[in-house]
Amino acid sequence: MTKTVSQYRSSVWFVTVFSMFFGRGILNATWTSRGPDVRDSLGVSTADMGIIATVFAAGAIIGVLASGSIIERYGSRTMALGTYIVMPISLIAAIFGLQTHSFVATTVALFFFGLPFGAADYVSNIEASELDRASAKSRLPMLHGGYSIGVLVGALITSILILANVPIEMQLVGTAVLIGGWTLYRVSGLPPHHGKHPDHEGGAKPVRIMQTPEGRRRTHLISIIAFVFVFAEGAAAVFIPLALTEAGRTPAEAAFAYTLYSLGMAFSRVVGGRIVDRIGRRAVVLYSSVLCAIGVGLFSFAPFAPVEYVAVLFWGVGGSLSIAMSVSAVSDNKSTLTQAQSTLWTWVYFANLGVGPVLGGISIATGIFGSFLVPVILLVGAASISSVTRPDPEVART
Repeated sequence: MTKTVSQYRSSVWFVTVFSMFFGRGILNATWTSRGPDVRDSLGVSTADMGIIATVFAAGAIIGVLASGSIIERYGSRTMALGTYIVMPISLIAAIFGLQTHSFVATTVALFFFGLPFGAADYVSNIEASELDRASAKSRLPMLHGGYSIGVLVGALITSILILANVPIEMQLVGTAVLIGGWTLYRVSGLPPHHGKHPDHEGGAKPVRIMQTPEGRRRTHLISIIAFVFVFAEGAAAVFIPLALTEAGRTPAEAAFAYTLYSLGMAFSRVVGGRIVDRIGRRAVVLYSSVLCAIGVGLFSFAPFAPVEYVAVLFWGVGGSLSIAMSVSAVSDNKSTLTQAQSTLWTWVYFANLGVGPVLGGISIATGIFGSFLVPVILLVGAASISSVTRPDPEVART
């Protein structure tokens, strides 16, 4: 299991983990906010853009599945350094595909962007869970807020650069170099044994405590909630800009809508710790499910009325906290933390894997706005099982 050291100051630890989330957010937003430019450069359809998103998610799933054993053996710092080297390089490599108008080359680059992206997500949350456990107040929402702030900054910068007619290639290179460099500087300070299984340090064969059937069932139900909210978040990242340009909005207006979505999510995560401490995890998940469903449902009426800006704010605020609550809930039992988080993040990236082909495929028959009924239904389902995020009863009995 993850070990921490008192000598590693919590304030420094917080900035480092926050930077990991922020760096991932701004790198991803730089790409997704340019979705219409990518589509036009490659000359592909919305469904084809869904394929690119699927390949990205497939790489991320592989990264998640490989992360647990690598972190236990080599530690969080080694994993984080590797991921924040490969992610910027892969994003720069995508430029080749855009300049040659090659769908295949761009898709391959996005696979190798997704691979470290999933691993970075995993290691960030391992560190965030331990920092949250060591703190008197809930820290996970604010740490996840680092990702949202990164997405917000990336989307805002993209909106400005689109208006200034800055080429996407120039933006990708600048973001990759600056954000990659800053994040590498921060994670290089992580203590080398963070994340390592204690038995690996002593040279013994690792001994793992397995989850009980009840514990596995609880983990899977919580992971389903995370799946739903990541599906809703992925739908926003991939389809808000594309849907609005299809509905007749300009690329700048579409990017601004995604910026508002990111603003709602970022703001809620910044203040979310206080909300969680006041009303508890279960209530947060329940209310968030309802609010997010309202936002997605309202957005589907954007072709008929100018409701998209209000809708994306509801969508962002509603989708902001439940992933952090899911991470917190599966981490209640420290002895099975690695197993539980591996399960959760596998579900999460299957959501990312599915959002492109599911919504892209349905949009062929119903139109892109009609496909948003899927996340609305899933969010109602998440609300119905929100009670599973209450404190782990197995831990309470020990």
